[in-house]
Amino acid sequence: MIFFRYLSYISIVLSLVIISGMTWLRTSLPKTAGTVSVTGLSAEVIIRRDLVGIPHIESETESDAYFGLGYAHAQDRLWQMEVSRRAGAGRLSEIFGDRTLNADKYLRGLGIYKSSEESLLSFSETSLSLLQSYSDGINAYLSSHKGAWPLEFIILNHQPEVWKPADSIACAKMMAHQLSGNAGDEFLRYQLLNILNINQVNELWGIPSLRNGITDQNIFPTLLPLMGEFPKPGKRILLGSNNWVIDGRHTINKKPILASDPHLGLTAPSPWYLAHLSSPTFQVAGGTLPGIPVVIIGRNRTMAWGVTNTGPDVQDLFIEKRSDLDPDYYVTDTGVEKFQNRTETIKIKDKEDFQYIVRTTRHGPIISDFSTLYNPTDETGTAISFSWTALAKNDTTLQAGFNLARAASWNEFTTALSGFIAPQQNFIAAHINGDIGFIAPGRIPIRRMGTGWLPAPGWSREGDWVGVIPPKALPQNLNPERGIIVTANQDITPNNYPYFLSHDWATDYRFDRINELLLKPKNHSVDGFKSIQIDIVSLMALDFKDWILRAGFEQDLHEKLKDWDGSMDMNAFEPLLFHTWYRELTRLIYADELGPHFIKAWQRRPKFLRHTLRHNSKWCDNVTTAALENCEDMIQIAADQAIKWLEANYGANPEKWKWKNSHIAHHKHSAFSDIPVLGDLFDIKHPHSGGPYTVMQANTTLRDDESPFKENHGAALRAIFDLSHLDNSSVIISTGQSGNRLSKHYASLNRLWDNGEYVNLPLTLEKIEKITRQKLFLVPLQ
Repeated sequence: MIFFRYLSYISIVLSLVIISGMTWLRTSLPKTAGTVSVTGLSAEVIIRRDLVGIPHIESETESDAYFGLGYAHAQDRLWQMEVSRRAGAGRLSEIFGDRTLNADKYLRGLGIYKSSEESLLSFSETSLSLLQSYSDGINAYLSSHKGAWPLEFIILNHQPEVWKPADSIACAKMMAHQLSGNAGDEFLRYQLLNILNINQVNELWGIPSLRNGITDQNIFPTLLPLMGEFPKPGKRILLGSNNWVIDGRHTINKKPILASDPHLGLTAPSPWYLAHLSSPTFQVAGGTLPGIPVVIIGRNRTMAWGVTNTGPDVQDLFIEKRSDLDPDYYVTDTGVEKFQNRTETIKIKDKEDFQYIVRTTRHGPIISDFSTLYNPTDETGTAISFSWTALAKNDTTLQAGFNLARAASWNEFTTALSGFIAPQQNFIAAHINGDIGFIAPGRIPIRRMGTGWLPAPGWSREGDWVGVIPPKALPQNLNPERGIIVTANQDITPNNYPYFLSHDWATDYRFDRINELLLKPKNHSVDGFKSIQIDIVSLMALDFKDWILRAGFEQDLHEKLKDWDGSMDMNAFEPLLFHTWYRELTRLIYADELGPHFIKAWQRRPKFLRHTLRHNSKWCDNVTTAALENCEDMIQIAADQAIKWLEANYGANPEKWKWKNSHIAHHKHSAFSDIPVLGDLFDIKHPHSGGPYTVMQANTTLRDDESPFKENHGAALRAIFDLSHLDNSSVIISTGQSGNRLSKHYASLNRLWDNGEYVNLPLTLEKIEKITRQKLFLVPLQ
C-alpha cells in the first residue's frame, strides 16, 4: 500500500515537472497581442496578424515599417535567421562544433561577411537608415522577449546575438551563393577532360557553339599539363522557378495578372515568409526571406513583380602558378605578384580555436587552400583562385530592394534594379496602367576570352574579366506585342545578343507548357493562374514516351503507358515507372564512359539523352564490354532493370508502384533533420504530385540511391497578383509562417500548399481588419 502511495507521489511530481517544463517551453512563443514598449521607433507601429499568422504592419513612416518587419521576422524565424547570418560569416562552428568547420573555412575564406561590411559604404543615407531600422526591430525583440528561446537554441545551448546591418547583406549573399553554383560544373568539366574529348563534354552538357567565334578551346591547351590534380567538384545548382505576366487584353478584369513561384530547396520552416508593410506614403506586400529586409516577390499600390533565377555564369576558377623563386609570390603575365594574406580565426564549440591563412590573388581568394571541394595542390606549384561577382565591395542589392518597393512606374522600376548586383534574376512586372515588362538585372562579367566554361590560366590574361555588361544592355522588354511574358529559367537572350550570359539554361519544358496553357483561354483569371501553377503534366515525359514504349514491357503496362498523358499524379503508377526507367537509362548511357566521375556528373540531362537516342549515338555502346551495343539495347536493359528495382522495393503488383509511395516531399530542418527523433519532430514529410519538369516543379536527386525520387526542391512560394484590385493577391508558402516548432503556425500552410490552395493577402485596411485575429502595438519607450 505504501509502495503504491509513493508511486502515486512520484507520478504527481513527474507530471508537475513535465507540465512545468512544457509551460516554460511555451514561453518561447512570441507575444502577438497587447502592447510592447521598445527603443528605436519614432511612433507607434501596429502588427495585425491574420488567421494563418501573416503580419500586416502599419506605421507612420517607411523606416518604422521596416522596424516592424525586423521585429516580426525575429518573432517567427529567429533560428532560421541565426543560421543564415552565421553561415555568411563562417561562424557555424560556434554552435555546431567541428562538424561545420569545413563549411566555416570555406565561407570565411570567400570573405562573404567582409564584403558585406564593405558594401555598407556604398549605400545611400536613406537605405542605411532603413537597414538599421530593420536591425533595430530585430534587436528590440531580442531585448523585449521574456521567456525561453525557440527549441533549437535550448537544445544547442545557444543565445542569439545582437543583429547588425551587415548580417542582412550576408544573408542576401548566401542566397546568391545558393543560386550561383556554376563553378562546380566548371571544375567537373575540367576533370572530365582527363577521360573525354572536348566534343564529348560539349555533348554531355548540351552546350552549343559559342558566339563570336570565342571558345575556351583557345585556353584549354595551356591547362593540359595540370589535368588530374584536383579530385572533387562542387555541387550543381538545381534550376527551377516560373513567372509570367499577361496584359489586360487577356484577362477577365482587363488589367494585368502576374504569377511567380520560385523554386528552392524544401526546408522546415519554408525559406519564405509572407508580410505586408504600410505607412501613409508607402505600401508593399509579398514574400520575404527572414534576415533580409525587402519584399522580393510582391506588389505595392501601383506595381507587382516576380522573379526567377537567370542562372548566369558569374563564377570563374583560375589556375594559379606559384613562383619557383619565392612561394609567397604567384606568376602573372607581367612577372610575379605577392599573395595578399589574411589570418582567419574560427571559434569552435568545446574545442580550441582554428586558425588559418587565406591567400588572395588578383582574381580572388585561393579557394583550394580552404575548400574540400577543390583540394590544395601546393606540392605541384599550382592552386585554384575564385572570382565571383557577389564578392564585390559595392554590392547594393538590398538598396535596390528598398527602391523597388517604392517604384511607381516602369522607369522607376528599372532604375531601382540598376543597383541589383547578385544573384541575377529575371524580373517581370505589371502596372495598374496596363504596362507589363521584363528585365534581368545583375552584375555579369565580360571576359577577355572564353566563357568561363573551363578554369582559366591565371598566369595569362586570357580568361580575365575586363568589365561587366552595362545595365541598359541586359535583356529587357516592355509591353511585348503579344501581351504575354514567361520565364522559366530558359535562355532569355535574344538572337544576336552580343554578350555571353550562361551555358546552363534550363530545358524549355516548363516554359513551353506555361505558354501552351496561357494560349488556351482568352480571358484569364486568378483562379486560372492557380491551375497553371499547380499543373503536373510533364512535357519531358511525353518527349521520351515513344522511347519507353519501345521497351518490351508486359502488355498491360505497355497499354497504360501508351494511354498516359504525362501527368505526374501521385496516385498513378506511370510516373514512378517512367522515372525509374529514365534513371536506369541515364546510368546505362554514360556511366561507363565517365567511370568514377559518373556520380558527380549524374544528372537527368534530357537534351543530351534526346540527342543520343535520336542519332543512335556511340554513347549507347557500353565501352566496358567487347560487344557493340546500340540505343535500342539500352532502352530495353533500362526497362528490365527498372522492373527489377520496382519489384524489389514495392513488390510485383504494379498497383503498388504509386508515385506517392516514392515521391515524398521532404521539408528538412537545417540542424536536426538527420538526427533520430529530432528529425521526426522538426521535419515535414508528405506524398506529393509533380515532377522535375512539370510547372509545379518537384525535383529529386538521381544519385540518392536510398531515395532517388524524394522531393527536395520545389515552389516554396506561390504568388498571384491581380492588378485590378489591391485585395486580389493570392499566396501560399510551403510550411507555415512560424519557425517555432511549438507554434500552431509551424506547418499550418503545408496542407494548403500540398493541395494547391492559397490564402488571400489583402492591402486595404478594411479587408485586413476583417481577417485580423491578433493585434500587437509597438510603442516608443518613453
